[in-house]
Amino acid sequence: MEQKIYKKPICIVLNVTSNKNKYVWGQSNQRNRQSAFTNIMLKYFVLSYIIFFGFYSQSLAQPSQQLIDAEGVLVQTYKKISRFASDSSNSAHNSHFITLLDSVLQIPESFLYPFADLQLGNVYAPDKTFRILSWNMIYSNGTYENFGFLQTYNKTTKKVTVYALKDKSKTMKTPMLAVCNPDLWYGASYYMICQKKYKGQILYTLIGWNPHSTFTQKKIIETLKFDKSGKPVFGFPTIELKGKGFQRRIIFEYSSKNTMMLRYDEKKDLIVFDHLAPSDFRYEGVYEFYGPDFSIDAYKFERGKWRYMSDIDIRNPRQGIKDYIPRRIKVLFKKKQTSENPLGL
Repeated sequence: MEQKIYKKPICIVLNVTSNKNKYVWGQSNQRNRQSAFTNIMLKYFVLSYIIFFGFYSQSLAQPSQQLIDAEGVLVQTYKKISRFASDSSNSAHNSHFITLLDSVLQIPESFLYPFADLQLGNVYAPDKTFRILSWNMIYSNGTYENFGFLQTYNKTTKKVTVYALKDKSKTMKTPMLAVCNPDLWYGASYYMICQKKYKGQILYTLIGWNPHSTFTQKKIIETLKFDKSGKPVFGFPTIELKGKGFQRRIIFEYSSKNTMMLRYDEKKDLIVFDHLAPSDFRYEGVYEFYGPDFSIDAYKFERGKWRYMSDIDIRNPRQGIKDYIPRRIKVLFKKKQTSENPLGL
């Protein structure tokens, strides 16, 4: 009897516990199903949002067919400007090209359009507030003329302003001291723009090339600021010329048969360039015989000015004997490092 009485309460307790567990697990499963359904709906909503706005933003980023078609026309017109064509033919095609490009650049969306198929100078300012498109045309007498557009973009109003650049370099008596504007421009095809700030004012430094003539060519360091009305002004006395104070722009002239390195080195924060010299002392001042003499000069921006530095070493400094050893030999030494370590590498 004691065994039966003892077993029966146990069965009752087990049954009650089992029912409670079923009830609790039933409620838990229902809550889990509701939570899972909520999570699925939330994920579906987020995924739909991402897909919709992803396609929407992608459609905004894609250039309009209008700009694509316009670039095709520009490319075909630009190709007609050739060194083998007559001056009258080149002038006519160039005038047509200028009119077409001007009309296209008036479209606000064109500011971000790369014009990748158009083989001309096309550089943006680092802060993306403007860009310059520039090119040149040769005449039958071997001289060149430069052309360009400066396109600004207002991030607040989303509007563009376009300035046609007119090359007056041939009539400038003292070009390195001249204050210029879009109608009075020392022409060049720009390939780099450097941006510096000093006492709240932004100075843009442009680096470009001017083919000039059959016998000589030029590299130019130009300075640019925008006045209170937003118009571009070229030429500020910020570039030091050895023995001649500060110039508004620097012009290097050298033989058309030679090449000259002139660029802004971001890592070193310097404008570095080949030092030019005549091939013989008898040709001093005759730039047809000028070229690099294998030394490097530079400009460093300090206190709002580009300071001249003579005969610099732009190579990376070596850090001891290890940097002079080729990589494969280094590996051999590293393998012996734990046992012999003959050089202490």
